[in-house]
Amino acid sequence: MSIPVDRVRIRSSDLFAIKPFRLLWANSFLFILVQSTQRFAFVWLALELGAKSDISGLILFVMGIPVILISLIVGVMSDHMNRRTLLVVSQAGALAITIVIAWMVTTGNITISWAIVGSFISGIFIAIGSPVRSAIVPSIVPSDKLVGAIAVNTIGSNLGLMIGPATAGPAIAAWGIEGAFWLQAAMHLIGFIALIQLRLPPSVNLQRRRMREEIFGGLNFIRGHAEVCSFYVLLSASILYMMAPWIVLGPQIAKEQAGASGSQTTLLFAMLGVGQFVVSMGILRFNHKLVQKGLWFICGLCWGGFVQIALGQSRSIAMMGLLLFAWGLGGGFYMNLSQTLIQNNTPPAVMGRVMAVHSLLMSGLAPIGALLVGIIARRVDSAPLTFSVAGVLMLMTAIYFLLTKKNLRSMA
Repeated sequence: MSIPVDRVRIRSSDLFAIKPFRLLWANSFLFILVQSTQRFAFVWLALELGAKSDISGLILFVMGIPVILISLIVGVMSDHMNRRTLLVVSQAGALAITIVIAWMVTTGNITISWAIVGSFISGIFIAIGSPVRSAIVPSIVPSDKLVGAIAVNTIGSNLGLMIGPATAGPAIAAWGIEGAFWLQAAMHLIGFIALIQLRLPPSVNLQRRRMREEIFGGLNFIRGHAEVCSFYVLLSASILYMMAPWIVLGPQIAKEQAGASGSQTTLLFAMLGVGQFVVSMGILRFNHKLVQKGLWFICGLCWGGFVQIALGQSRSIAMMGLLLFAWGLGGGFYMNLSQTLIQNNTPPAVMGRVMAVHSLLMSGLAPIGALLVGIIARRVDSAPLTFSVAGVLMLMTAIYFLLTKKNLRSMA
């Protein structure tokens, strides 16, 4: 099913005039703000505790285990239950575990083992909240404004990527690594307050089937839609070859090869968000001229793979910052168009389950890849080489899809 989208210019003020969207955006922005510091904080904490890339990858891997286990079930719940309730549970739980971790770091009781446990519990509440937030957007925004709504959400994500690291760095410099975790707790609290006034329309899918049929409903839709299926394969490759290497090796490359301190590394990470922000603003401004979104998505991945190869070999803070900005430009198309392509081609009745598969890949497959990448980097004793080789694989995969998948290129 394809939902037509009018190519009209969309103003952000029109979207923020919709109260449920405004409140959801605020909550989602703060949740992303936390996640933009959380993964970095866990990896940096592991480094301060004397761990190497394999342990850092393990910490990020266990954060993704709950996503693998419960995302599809959450997708079913999202299509039938009050989605606001699921968001409240996600936000409250994330707040509680973040406070516990911050307290343990502050009191000096944190160890690698407890960091792994805390990462796992945090992953539970990420798994509950992520697919629900994505599934809500099409139900509160008119279809002709969906592209703009996703662009505005992506701008919020970009701001989170910029502001999160930019604030985490000074927090670490002023109060140590525990400052980053207390900052996360404060942002979770503010995000919880934003949920109080949120009211959502009821779920559109009231028909209940056996749980197994419900769980696999999203997978069956993806498998039966050739273009969406190809898109998900390409999305999986981008997570394994780009996202996973970055989240586990990025801090290590910045610290050991570019010689960046903790606060400098967070500022470098913010450059990635700046690049994505620039592209997101452009998409919001010129969305009515953006045709063949599938082609733009694949080209964004080609650019990302090319820049990633050079990024792995950067040896100075200035060069790494410039390449991260360039990488973010391609990431802007990736972030915006991935959800647009899915939601424009998915019926409302299975939206929650299809977005649960998206969340399963984004938050579940990435930690699996991070674990493998961490082990490989440790075995070859070269994080930069591992990162650049992953970029080569991404570039080759994107070029293959660009040349062979005509229908995917023409997706709107």
